[in-house]
Amino acid sequence: MANQFVLKGHHIEVKYTVGITPGLTALTYKEGSVSRNFKTSEITTDQTALGSLVSVPLARSVDTGGTIFAFFLPNIEVARGQTADFTTVAIHEEFSGPDSVPHRPTTWQTFVMHGTAQSVIVPL
Repeated sequence: MANQFVLKGHHIEVKYTVGITPGLTALTYKEGSVSRNFKTSEITTDQTALGSLVSVPLARSVDTGGTIFAFFLPNIEVARGQTADFTTVAIHEEFSGPDSVPHRPTTWQTFVMHGTAQSVIVPL
């Protein structure tokens, strides 16, 4: 099963490694000059019959709302040393908090991302 993924699309690049040591960076999100690193404990993964929905908070405030980035990661079989190309979808969710002025409804923006998957040995 693939455990390292690189996704690109909509001016965004994501590198995600499944099963990495919890204290190390598991996901890197880059959009333009902005780069954010996330450890395993900061990543939400919801398993489905088709794969995983992976999400991270890009900005979050209890008072003013925030932004969540998510992408669908299909189950991909790939032999070690090989890569597989795939296409998937990503979502930006923006939401208001109770103190947002003006209060705005939650919005979702979806877009296509192209990726490569590989099976790598991860640091323990």
